[in-house]
Amino acid sequence: MFLRRLRDTNPGLASAAVRLHQEGRVRANTYLLDLDALAANAAAEVAEAERHGLELYVMSKQFGRNPDALRTIAAAGIDRAVAVDVQGMEAVRRSGTRIGHVGHLVQPHRGAQDAVVAAEPEVVTVFNTEIAARIGAAARRAGRVQDVLLRVRGPEDTYYFGHAGGFPAGEIEKAAAQVEAVGNLRVAGVTNFPCMLADAATRTVKATRNFATLTGAAERLRAAGFEITQVNAPGTTSAGTFAEQARLGATHVEPGNGLHGTTPLHLFDEGQPEVPAIVYVSEVSHFDGDDAYAFAAGYYVDKVLGDYRLTAIVGRDGDAGVLDVETADAGAIHYYCRIPGARARGVRVGDSVVFCFRPQVFVTRGRTQAVAGVRTGTLDLRGVYDVEARPADGVA
Repeated sequence: MFLRRLRDTNPGLASAAVRLHQEGRVRANTYLLDLDALAANAAAEVAEAERHGLELYVMSKQFGRNPDALRTIAAAGIDRAVAVDVQGMEAVRRSGTRIGHVGHLVQPHRGAQDAVVAAEPEVVTVFNTEIAARIGAAARRAGRVQDVLLRVRGPEDTYYFGHAGGFPAGEIEKAAAQVEAVGNLRVAGVTNFPCMLADAATRTVKATRNFATLTGAAERLRAAGFEITQVNAPGTTSAGTFAEQARLGATHVEPGNGLHGTTPLHLFDEGQPEVPAIVYVSEVSHFDGDDAYAFAAGYYVDKVLGDYRLTAIVGRDGDAGVLDVETADAGAIHYYCRIPGARARGVRVGDSVVFCFRPQVFVTRGRTQAVAGVRTGTLDLRGVYDVEARPADGVA
């Protein structure tokens, strides 16, 4: 989906991926991150956020919570992370990145509450009083008061499957009082998701009904005397959405795919400042007749705009061409991707296969690796990590 934009705006990453793979320095099944592009993308988002008075939490699950990427983004000014679940929180902490927000989508499970509070997050999202009670008890044991966000849900809000839940918007004052009555908790704000979504028909990113529920809840809580300092409005976020999110009342947003230039807005508008900063590197394993098969254990495309034609750069040098690629149906195990008719195109076993799509690395069996110096041509390759940000150097 993003291969053309990669070749137009950051061709050095594509050529670096082929070169490093052919030299044996990057293995198949690796997401390669361009630290130069990430730094520039993050700096553009920091500048735009400052113009609109927004605070940023980095969402790192899409790039596998790679520690070198997180440190680069922090150096550019986004030094706090959102962790959608406890595993993400643990992975982010391994890089030394501060925890800004826990529980954005997945609530802390039983037994995790002490670890969550010990991570000293700025805020923890709670969906109900039962989860709030666990976090409050952990905060009491730790001798601190923990700020929380209330996940708010309106009757007309829409969610991806499995994402629904939260305190009813019509009873938000009562919910806030019950949460603070737990003790050692302070209601600091509200959140909802998705607050922004892509509209393929108009080729724009628009606010959803969930956003209005969010800001309405914040207004009601302020009127009831609660000191609301955070209106967290995540969803399809990048520099190009900040002005609208701020105008509608957000205080905090959480760029993820935006940081590596793979949101729908980057397809709709070629003038967006972020460029693609991540590619998936594979290689041709074998042939079946005229079709080539490429390793795909780390393959996962977030099809936010539905199905589309998938292509990849295939070859061994600067003459590598772009070929169509086929994948297994949704729900299947991705052992391989198929490159139809590859033999007639001169493809050989061992050729590099480089994709650029909208990833969700944390749900795959892939690795991540970062490289600096793409823009200068002096490549500085960093360590290999698994999707939990553990070192994977030397692992086959």
